[in-house]
Amino acid sequence: MFAILLMICISVLASGYTQQVSVADPGTTNGPHGITNVPADEITVVTDHKSPTVGSKLVALGPNKEVVYYNATLDYYSDVDPSPDGKFTVTYVGVEDIPKKQCDDKTRCRRIVIERLNMSTDEVDRLYSRVVPTYGGFQIPYTNRWHDIDRVNDTHFAVADIERDRVFIVNTSSEIITWQWQALAHYSYESGGPFPNDFTHVNDVEVLPDGRIMASIRNQDEVVFINRTSGVNESWTLGEEDNHTILFGQHNPDYIPKSQGGPAVIVADSHNDRAVEYQRVNGTWKQSWVWKDNRMQWTRDADRLPNGHTLITDTHGNRVIEVNKNGEIIWNAQLNFPYDAERLGTGDESAGGSSAQSARLTGRANLDGAMKDKTTATTDDGSSATLSTKMLTAVEDALPAKVLNAALYVMPGWFSVLEVITLFIGILIALIWSLVEVYWRGYRLRLPIDRV
Repeated sequence: MFAILLMICISVLASGYTQQVSVADPGTTNGPHGITNVPADEITVVTDHKSPTVGSKLVALGPNKEVVYYNATLDYYSDVDPSPDGKFTVTYVGVEDIPKKQCDDKTRCRRIVIERLNMSTDEVDRLYSRVVPTYGGFQIPYTNRWHDIDRVNDTHFAVADIERDRVFIVNTSSEIITWQWQALAHYSYESGGPFPNDFTHVNDVEVLPDGRIMASIRNQDEVVFINRTSGVNESWTLGEEDNHTILFGQHNPDYIPKSQGGPAVIVADSHNDRAVEYQRVNGTWKQSWVWKDNRMQWTRDADRLPNGHTLITDTHGNRVIEVNKNGEIIWNAQLNFPYDAERLGTGDESAGGSSAQSARLTGRANLDGAMKDKTTATTDDGSSATLSTKMLTAVEDALPAKVLNAALYVMPGWFSVLEVITLFIGILIALIWSLVEVYWRGYRLRLPIDRV
């Protein structure tokens, strides 16, 4: 019986491996490196955020999901934004790993870079860089990688600095930091994650039209609005630490101003596995739109497009999708571990989009975050979910989100929730089988003193 159960587990894992999704790697030198014949507004640029088992890359996909540009020069790519310097030009933040011999010969280090890339000429301009140590031991290794930048003007960028738990603005010409906000000015070191290794995990920054700074403080489950003189305006804070009904470990919030139906914020509510929007109503935030399906796992980006559609990055769902005003998926690109996505020609992030309330958008879940009708839940292509899919969803919902996403993070890129659960069931079966064999063969554990 144990052998049969193990064979079933192995078959499930083998099936998952053969059906893995990825963008074929054409190489960094002989792959597509010059966009020419594709309209800019039909190009989706995606960064593939590195995990322990998946490499990092920047790819541009055409309307039929074909790769029209590919680059894996850096060791990590995070935020990518369209640049005003050209219709095929983007700005991104990334990381180069540096060998020990080029650092202090004792520890490795990293060079964080802000670069501008022209995908039609393949020309790269390095705008700013900084070398930081790579922590080891019990410290979390990714906490020194910047996840987001935001262009202020030709020479200045705002930076979400994970390593030092701050937001700052730097003049990339002089390399002088002209303004900064320290998280400890607002948060107790006892809040959030372990201090000082991963205290806030500040992972997003946006300079608003009125000059305020919006930042995503992931480990405190909050999006804050910072006045550059007086600090955080608490009456505008979206979310509350450990109140996961609002936000839970969010990424990439986008602000929608009053002129476009706001104030509103659309955000990838990562550990809640959804894209969600909040509207400012009578001085408070009210949930106005939410989208999720049975496949969605660890959402990392959500951009509202000018046509009312929403571009969503589903990291552990291994896809980037576009949903229309009625909440239907109309475009679905399969990639391993995507982090950020931008549709060129539509403005930076959600800059060209309207609020869900003003555009009367339809989501794909109740405003409490639950599926609209769990008895008739659907898959990502809109078809009715099978009984096995519903059972898998029930098991997934019963597992702690952080534990499940951490497991998916360290597993091979082709692993989904099904493969993770199958692997642990297989390990459990093997362990029980071994204990049963030991028992029936008459083996007994004896302390050394018993032999005296």
